[in-house]
Amino acid sequence: MPHAMRALDSALAIAIRRREPEAVATLLRSALQPTASLVPRPWGGDAIAAHKQLEIDRDDTIGESFELAAAPSDGEAAAFGSFVELPDGGSLPLSTVLHACPEILGAAHVEAYGHELPLLPKLLDVHTLLSLQAHPAGRPELYVVIDAEPGATIHLGLSRPLDAELLVRRVAEGTALQERLAAGCAEDPTRARRWSQWLLSDGGPPLPDATSEQAEDLRALAAINAELRAGMHAIPVAPGTVIHNAVPHPSDGLASSTLHALGNSAGRRVLALELRLAGETLRVWDHGRLPARALALREALANLPTAVDDPSSFVVTASDGPVAIDNGVFTAERVPLTSDPVVRSGTELAVFVHALRGRITLRGPADVATVIEPGHSALVPATWPQWSAQASEHEAVMMLASACIRPTRLARRSRALAQLRHVVADSHGPREVLLVANGGDGPLVAARTAARTQLLFRADGRTRITAHEERSRRGQLLGLLDAVAHLRAQVPAPDPGGVALGIMLPGQGTRLSPLTQRLHGIKPFARMPIRSHVDAPWLDAGAASLWSWGLVTQALARAGFAGVAWKWGDEPQLPSESLEQLALELRSVDAVRFGMRVQLDEDLARNKEWLLRDGEGRLAAQVRRRPLAALRERLAQAPVGTRALVNMGSPALSHAFIDALAAAFGDRDGWLDVDGYLFEALTHDEAAWAAEIARDAGLRALLEQCPDFYARVARVRAQLEQHRGAPLAIAVIDFGADTYWGDMGQLSRARDAHAVLARADDDGEFARRLACIDDVVPDRFGNRVVGDSWIPGDGSLRDSVIIDSWIARPRSTTRRAVVIDSELGETQLGDGAVVLDTSVWALDADADAFVFAALAPALQVAAHHVHTTMPVDPRDASALTLEQWCFDMREDPGSPEHYRSRVPPNPASFAEKFAQMRQRERDPEAIERALLGARRPWLQRIAAAIGLDPAQVDARLQGRAPRS
Repeated sequence: MPHAMRALDSALAIAIRRREPEAVATLLRSALQPTASLVPRPWGGDAIAAHKQLEIDRDDTIGESFELAAAPSDGEAAAFGSFVELPDGGSLPLSTVLHACPEILGAAHVEAYGHELPLLPKLLDVHTLLSLQAHPAGRPELYVVIDAEPGATIHLGLSRPLDAELLVRRVAEGTALQERLAAGCAEDPTRARRWSQWLLSDGGPPLPDATSEQAEDLRALAAINAELRAGMHAIPVAPGTVIHNAVPHPSDGLASSTLHALGNSAGRRVLALELRLAGETLRVWDHGRLPARALALREALANLPTAVDDPSSFVVTASDGPVAIDNGVFTAERVPLTSDPVVRSGTELAVFVHALRGRITLRGPADVATVIEPGHSALVPATWPQWSAQASEHEAVMMLASACIRPTRLARRSRALAQLRHVVADSHGPREVLLVANGGDGPLVAARTAARTQLLFRADGRTRITAHEERSRRGQLLGLLDAVAHLRAQVPAPDPGGVALGIMLPGQGTRLSPLTQRLHGIKPFARMPIRSHVDAPWLDAGAASLWSWGLVTQALARAGFAGVAWKWGDEPQLPSESLEQLALELRSVDAVRFGMRVQLDEDLARNKEWLLRDGEGRLAAQVRRRPLAALRERLAQAPVGTRALVNMGSPALSHAFIDALAAAFGDRDGWLDVDGYLFEALTHDEAAWAAEIARDAGLRALLEQCPDFYARVARVRAQLEQHRGAPLAIAVIDFGADTYWGDMGQLSRARDAHAVLARADDDGEFARRLACIDDVVPDRFGNRVVGDSWIPGDGSLRDSVIIDSWIARPRSTTRRAVVIDSELGETQLGDGAVVLDTSVWALDADADAFVFAALAPALQVAAHHVHTTMPVDPRDASALTLEQWCFDMREDPGSPEHYRSRVPPNPASFAEKFAQMRQRERDPEAIERALLGARRPWLQRIAAAIGLDPAQVDARLQGRAPRS
């Protein structure tokens, strides 16, 4: 059997990874012919080898051949990934080739799916039963039967209504029997194999190697198998039969696969080409096979219909001939060929081609011939405007397939991101930005924001920044009234017709300790892996939050709204719905709320407010958090057509609304929040308000502080309705079900925000797009190495992201680490470790550790712990003595027992360090420059270890110096 391939460097391989134009042109001149991965399976045989005309060992049982596997996000596809052999002897993973040459896939494909190939075509050689299984939504399957023994069948679809409770009970009974039997053959794999073969057949005597008790268990298990198989159709198949396993998914109607178990208990062989998307197999039952394999019964039941299927609906054709399928997920076509060319126009999508029978010749625009041998596959580039196929000899049959371009979550988020970048580049962002910060932070926050005006708001720089400091915490409602009053006093003529952007940044950031302390007490300065464009610096959380809301201010302004779009806190958010296409008309509304679609669950019900949006896009009511059952009861009372959205917090308030709030609440001292009952009071009549008082202890506490709260809100409403001469109007904008919501509010979330850069799924792809590193081609070990970076080429780092970092001597293999702006010497990183802005000669960081701005000769960080370095006394300019701080990210550092008390081995409590680091007697940037200078010895030692010029140390330190 062919051995597993691996990446081999060659001149062409290196040129392809570098995207050199001639290398890319070479790839596009002919169809790609990746190697297939042959996978042994207990249910396989020799039919795949015969189909491909390969010689294999007689004892090999090949069950699957992965024809094109280039989906790193899928574990199975990654394990059996395809490779491309190059003319000069090098080889590259197909996924790397597609990343280096996205033209093969096409721009629309890359936007929707990234650089991977979601289509996962496989050959199956089925000699016995595969497991009963399903797949997640949106994964229908097509089986093109190449060969089959007479009388062969496959099990597919429900022959009787699915009884989920009965199925769960039978599987539990079968699992118990399976466990008892496994104990009886644990030391005898041959016996386990014979028992499995008996169970997979039609059963019957004699029972192999079994005691009377074991024989009884085997018969009981066989009876369960027979019962479960009887609940499915046995569909006859023959050479040429095409079966389409596609039914509407129970949740969204998307074409999906239903319950199936390919093969038959009679052992009649089936050789088929399977077309489907990569993705998880949800195994319902495995016929009692020994040893047992993991099941995913509950997940499968959530993705299975329950109604009886018509078996004839699955059979596209029972004879050999032309076939065309388009299920909205992929397209497929079977095409007979002769020596006369069949000409195809390009679709700007890559096309999978498989030679079902005979040898096939493909020709593209360069007239280079690609010959596909029988049983083998190729990939036609999306750039080919036209191509042809013909039988190389007398006749042949080819199968074509392409993934359909759908509005995926990745595509929707990416379009919002691209639009946001255009808003800034085209100078369509806000002209007025109002920052509300903690007392003492105003000048720092304002200077930092003003320095990035052209990156965050408008390329023309025409944005005015005004900062307001809260000397005492006032809450969202009173805080924004104070800020607007401050703006109007400071700015002679604020724009009365436009949409200003305001952000509320106060807070101690206790849950982000000790990072908040390291950031001089300003939590919004926590850096995120987000850039406004590829040459821009990293944004901090506050800046990223402001930047993301530029998309909202533009949409509101276009819709005629006039007021302030407020952004609560430092969480960047991007809609998955196009705000441009919502056809908003907001000239006559008083306020705008923003929500996102989610599936209701207990956690969300108890921890989020809900916006009830009517059919006209107006706020019917805002509902406070409550248990799920109570929330469902409240939603059931809403009018037909009302949709419940999670409140995203940030509101847009018209100038008239702000004036009415000032008139009603301007005399109040203390604290009041906007999201603390204001919109509930605006949308509840007196009876509903009374019911809320009886239900909600938080509301009763508010009324003790402000007994006339409801009456004051009523005055707000009356003033607005008198001003407009119309009823109060509050619009609700639906951000969609796939909203991006960045979160740095907790230690684990802050680590995750960086660790996601190394993930292979669409969340990782979007994170890399936010970081502007999505076009970086992985090296031969899967690493994305960016900027001024150096890592060893021995494979000790794999599938990691290294940005502007030096790593001299890894002491063990590391996977999926993220290292940014750091210099490390003798290093041992656990899987998933994140290291930011750190200089350490000997660093041991265990799995999922988070090392932030650390400076030490040697450092050990335990798994799931955060570690940072701070000056002992930040006010002392004459000396720089450092101390190390850490915490377990699985705990809450903001809880009273952790925040107010010293948590060993930390030198003091987080509260004490917060007060110390928030001092403003010495400029925080002067402290940062001193800390940067302290890194020099370690940088010099690391640079010497990897043979870098000492001048590079000076350049690196100069490039890191604070600029704002």
